[in-house]
Amino acid sequence: MKDKPINTYKIDPSFYDKLDRFTEEVLQKGFDLFGKEFANIPGYVNKAKCDNSNRPDKYFRSTPKEMYLLEALYYKIFDTAYLEAFNEAKHTVIILPDCLAIRGDKCKKKKKKFGDVCTHCTKICEVHKIMEFAEQYGIEGYFSKRKLTEQLTAIKKKKKSLGVIGISCILTLASGMRSAREAEVPARGIFLNLTGCDHWSEKAFPTETILEKIKAIIVEKHGIRNKAD
Repeated sequence: MKDKPINTYKIDPSFYDKLDRFTEEVLQKGFDLFGKEFANIPGYVNKAKCDNSNRPDKYFRSTPKEMYLLEALYYKIFDTAYLEAFNEAKHTVIILPDCLAIRGDKCKKKKKKFGDVCTHCTKICEVHKIMEFAEQYGIEGYFSKRKLTEQLTAIKKKKKSLGVIGISCILTLASGMRSAREAEVPARGIFLNLTGCDHWSEKAFPTETILEKIKAIIVEKHGIRNKAD
């Protein structure tokens, strides 16, 4: 007698009522908890919607507040779900956003096979600080390419057992982690503390992140004993 197929899930009519209640509760609790962090989003969205220019990112700039909370939650679930696989991967790579470089277009990053790399041109730059610490562990860092899945797939051909740390804004970090999943690379991530690229600001400015969070991810995985000489 053949075994019956096992369903991953099974929905009945009550599911949608429960989902409605769950979503309402999560949104309310989320906005109560992150009221300070998300306070400027409604005003920004209204301004973006009133923009009569033909800029191609208008729809993205008009993303409602609810989606910020969803993407933040999605990131945290991803970060937790793939923590063990990330820590078990032999190698680690960091994917960096261009907006983190303090010199912007004047950054002296150097082109390499898997992407541009930091040359440590400016000591106060966030990218320099991140890579100065990461390189003690033999960790490489590359500025992000638009086709992230292809970038990670190429790196993985060289480093078969690979985990990635991504740094990005709230609306793009989880999507980057999904791209890593497509490349079969377990990912962890850190948010930018604010948005400063030309998607969000009329005049781009350098962003920042919490360096101690990145250090903690690296130390948790590699430990002090694994530092490169």
